Amino acid sequence: MTSMPHGPVVPAFTPGGGAPAPSPLQVGTGQVPQVLSSPLDLLATQAPLVVTVDLGLRVEYLAGRLAPSGGVGRRVDRVLAELPELVAVLHQVVEEHSSRRLDVRVGGRVLKVVAQPVVAGGRVRGAVLVAEDVTAVRTFQRRAAMLAQMTVEQGAAQDDPDAVMGLVVRAVTRYVRAPATVRTMVDGRLVVRAGALPGAQPDEAVPVPVEHDGPVTVGPLLTRLMNAGGPVVVPWADWVAGVDLRPEVVTDMEALGARAVVAWPMRADGHPIGLLVVVAVDGDRVQVDTDVVEQLFLADLAGRAALVVEHAQLRSRTARAIADLAESESRFRSAFSAAPVGMLLISTEPTRPGTVVAANATLAGYLGRPEQDLVGRLAVDLVHPADADLLAVDLADLADGTLQHSSREHRVLRGDGTVSWVRTELARAQDTGGPHLLVAHVTDVSERRRVEEELARRALYDGLTGLASRHLAMDQLHRVLDGLREEPGVVAVLYADLDRFKAINDTFGRDVGDQVLTAVGSRLQGVVRHQAVVARVGGDEILVVCPQAGSPQGVHELAARVLGALERPFVVRTAAGGTASVHVSASLGVTSTSDPEALTDQLVHEADTAMHEAKRLGRHRSETFTERLGIPATRWLRVENDLRAAMVEDRMVLHYQPIIDLGTGRISGVEALLRMTDPARGLVPPGEFIDVAEESSLTYRLGDWVVNEACRQLEVWQHIAPTLTMAVNVTGRQVAEAARSGAMVDVVRSYGLAPETLCLEVTERTLLDAADAVVEDLEGLTRAGIRMSIDDFGTGYSSLTYLQRFPVDTLKIDQSFVAGLGVSSRDDAIVTAVVALGSALGLRIVAEGVETPKQLAALRALGCPYAQGYHLGRPMPAEALGRLLAAGA
Repeated sequence: MTSMPHGPVVPAFTPGGGAPAPSPLQVGTGQVPQVLSSPLDLLATQAPLVVTVDLGLRVEYLAGRLAPSGGVGRRVDRVLAELPELVAVLHQVVEEHSSRRLDVRVGGRVLKVVAQPVVAGGRVRGAVLVAEDVTAVRTFQRRAAMLAQMTVEQGAAQDDPDAVMGLVVRAVTRYVRAPATVRTMVDGRLVVRAGALPGAQPDEAVPVPVEHDGPVTVGPLLTRLMNAGGPVVVPWADWVAGVDLRPEVVTDMEALGARAVVAWPMRADGHPIGLLVVVAVDGDRVQVDTDVVEQLFLADLAGRAALVVEHAQLRSRTARAIADLAESESRFRSAFSAAPVGMLLISTEPTRPGTVVAANATLAGYLGRPEQDLVGRLAVDLVHPADADLLAVDLADLADGTLQHSSREHRVLRGDGTVSWVRTELARAQDTGGPHLLVAHVTDVSERRRVEEELARRALYDGLTGLASRHLAMDQLHRVLDGLREEPGVVAVLYADLDRFKAINDTFGRDVGDQVLTAVGSRLQGVVRHQAVVARVGGDEILVVCPQAGSPQGVHELAARVLGALERPFVVRTAAGGTASVHVSASLGVTSTSDPEALTDQLVHEADTAMHEAKRLGRHRSETFTERLGIPATRWLRVENDLRAAMVEDRMVLHYQPIIDLGTGRISGVEALLRMTDPARGLVPPGEFIDVAEESSLTYRLGDWVVNEACRQLEVWQHIAPTLTMAVNVTGRQVAEAARSGAMVDVVRSYGLAPETLCLEVTERTLLDAADAVVEDLEGLTRAGIRMSIDDFGTGYSSLTYLQRFPVDTLKIDQSFVAGLGVSSRDDAIVTAVVALGSALGLRIVAEGVETPKQLAALRALGCPYAQGYHLGRPMPAEALGRLLAAGA
């Protein structure tokens, strides 16, 4: 045989395990064929590959799971064409007469190859090559080397969490030879804390600046990965789609041949704190995307890394805490002395329990004593004797650990003998190994207590007259009713309303009116029994609760005394500095009961109902509540309850009646009308509940809902009809509340509506009863742009004065006049006059209640610009009116 003229180039393989190459096999000449053709059968069955060649590199023996069949007698370079590294080794051994020991990677496995020349008579006769699978051994060695290097680097990292995370990713990158990063949660996003790329050398890892890959939002993919129980493999395309990576990062990874990402959740205290991420790329040493064993190893590494990071953060926090504690002690000394609240340190040591150890200047100021006089005294000695026992209990409970904190308001004795109120907060000082102390924060609350007492007095008593408040009167009524259980008797309730009191304010001014109210209260207190309560419950309304009123005759006599007390005139001081005599009368409602189960609200309502009956019958008289009067009261309560239930159950709705421009025949505006639905009856007629809705306490809530819902619907319709306006009926109380709070203007603007598209309709009766303040309220709303309309114009008593006093924009002719068009010459004249008046004053005129074509024709002939009524369009749900608007009506 002859050697090949030019053998394959032998790569620079890594020697297996660092062991020296074996010596050549020395055999006798006669033994060469046996050695080359019959190696140990046992070796052939255990090794992945055993091959022998002669001097011409022809295969003499071939066995093992990597050995191709039918190779004996053929040249080795053809037989092992798929293993060129081994061919090169055999070529080198035969030509150089030297043995070789090295590791060769074959298909993801590591083989330890031992190749020896067979020498006889000083000449090389052939070669023997044995390959042993050492994948597990080499993996263990690489892991051990990586962990050892991490241990060394961790010592240098000490307590720096970022340094610890940096060494983790560098170690992973060297081990896998692929890009790796550690991301942790910061403010709800995953932020890169460390990153590394494989370097030019096999075991080199190049750190990547953390700014290179910015923070990413934790979306569904990252949430799944962080909550996974172990490593998760994500195809590269899915990773790019699910994580908002910077474009340059995607480009860099794809240049390395990125095919997948493997992510390991990092946990601390059972909670996810981040991810260890490795990008599987071309040329990586470990195929982490397919090698489950390596994934499990790195999962353990990720867990250890999280633990190391957690410990590093804990050590860092501990170091900061120690430094902060030292600084805190220094700050405490300064803060204690300069604190704007009083401070005490109180000993709990058995030798001097409750003794003041330190006090600051602020506390000394509270107590009117020098600081040095406080130290060494018992803390309870500084407290008012009536409160000392309570503070002593707190101190004892805090000292033995029963309490950790206490707070109490109590009195203290000042140095000059006066008493002040303070609030003392006591807590156990943190155990620092020194004396056991309590810390007391003391705040002067004397002024606050004085204000609270004043507010309580105002809550119970009227600030103008000094009479009891409604709250106090109702509480007293509840008490006397309850007392009927022990001592039977009769309780009388009187409800008085001063007749035409508004005229006194209008004539003499509010100051005189206030004098009259005060004098009335004083007189009434003088004519009732001393156990009775006289309360001011409204502007000019007074409630009297009289226990033990006796027989019905006694109740009648009490009512007579109340009315009689007002017969003498009241002498008041006028704004001009003189005096005037003012006569006042009252309408008085009376009710009584001997039933301890009677309801306080019901009794007051009965008295109020009787008072209104007295007003109806001519004023300056009293009326006693009877069952006949109770029928409307019962209906009132039933309807009010129905309204409350409808509001809770969302059964209030708005219907809308179109207002027609008689010049064009098109809808120019709508009026919102409140309706209530009943589960059994369907739509409830408005006449059954409107009066209660306007007069009850629900008027504000209902009014707010109506305005809000009407504005919401107008905003929808203005997309179809941009100039459409909305009219809403309001009461005087609603107007006043809306003007003071600004809520109505805010609602209009919140829907993006121009204020002038909302028109408030106020009845003449509302204006008749309006005080000067209501005029100011209306003016404030109109200045903001909201328009005002007088509803039912012509049915009041002094309509023309409204046009002078109030900022009116629109007049609505009452339907009673419209109904008489063509029938009554008087109604014709009134409608003609109102239309002419509106035209002269620049007011918008709307005729209400148009029900026949004849009435419509008459209005057009008179030049009335706008109208509404059943003939032009009934009130309808929003959907129906929306269809009309969409059709261009």
